[in-house]
Amino acid sequence: MTAADDVNSVDPAAVSLTEAMLGYDILVDGTCVGAIEGVPGELEYLTVELHWENKGVGRAALNEFIELSRTEGCSEVSTNNATHPAMKHILETEGFERRSGEIGWVTEL
Repeated sequence: MTAADDVNSVDPAAVSLTEAMLGYDILVDGTCVGAIEGVPGELEYLTVELHWENKGVGRAALNEFIELSRTEGCSEVSTNNATHPAMKHILETEGFERRSGEIGWVTEL
């Protein structure tokens, strides 16, 4: 049993990012539950552990990454790869658009 088994949704305020080897670890109340590969402004990959999926962690982590990118002075956040269907939905609802003529998504900050 994990802490994720006890919750149906995660308060976005409980989600934070901390620097890691290839980008950032995704934390929920201090527990690592996933990772973001990339640097501010360039999101390569976002993954959430299976037990934490469908609880709002991915969306909250993306928004933390967007805010981090804004704080670092980036004018946009982009991805350069195809995404999982669930991530595609999150990107669309968070204002990202498909990059014209390229693979990936982008949003202006």
